[in-house]
Amino acid sequence: MKKINIIISTVLIIFSGFYAFLTTNLPTRNLPNTLGITFMPWVLVICLLGLSILLLFNTIFRGTKEEYNYHISLKEGSGILSLTAIVFLYVKAMNVFGYLLITPIFVAILMLICGSRKWKEIVIISIVGSFGVYFFFQKIFQVLLPDGAIF
Repeated sequence: MKKINIIISTVLIIFSGFYAFLTTNLPTRNLPNTLGITFMPWVLVICLLGLSILLLFNTIFRGTKEEYNYHISLKEGSGILSLTAIVFLYVKAMNVFGYLLITPIFVAILMLICGSRKWKEIVIISIVGSFGVYFFFQKIFQVLLPDGAIF
């Protein structure tokens, strides 16, 4: 496991450097008194780089006692494939039906997949969460979310 952590942290450090390079080439389309287009990418670069360095140092100096099983069961593999298909369908359906109509359904399906069986909780979280995210991005950040072709 120690070798894997060192390889992964090194790859992530290289990737964060590449991402930082791409961030420097973004065009400047800043409005007055705003953070600018490069603010969030730099936050992501700093977080990724910091966590990767932390993983590398932690692995080198403290070691690890973890053992990893590389075998993926059929149930796990089918779950990953079905989740990938659901996300793909969600993105396609969002273009047709819009964010506000399809996202509560998507969140409810994800909650069912994760094992939640309390219907009242599923309905409340999926609706309130979707509208909360919509309000937060649409009204506060003024980011346009997909309206959809039908609605």
